[in-house]
Amino acid sequence: MTYPDFYNNVETIKLKDSLSEFLGAFENGIIEFTYLDIVKSAGHSCATVAGAYLSCIKALKFLYPKSVPVRGSIKVEFRNNEND
Repeated sequence: MTYPDFYNNVETIKLKDSLSEFLGAFENGIIEFTYLDIVKSAGHSCATVAGAYLSCIKALKFLYPKSVPVRGSIKVEFRNNEND
């Protein structure tokens, strides 16, 4: 599979997953998502996909400045509903 080289230069997202650790799926339960993983999930790369990925990185750094975020303990809420 070929894809743009810059995908490899984008920072990864690391999360801790307790079940993954218990089952031995990933060493110490640390899952690392690359931008390529996200592009594969979305089926394409665009400004929205890239913006959401980069926003997620920034938010996780803000919320977890000195630790690895724990998968399943992150909740995102909006003040207004989706129709506003």
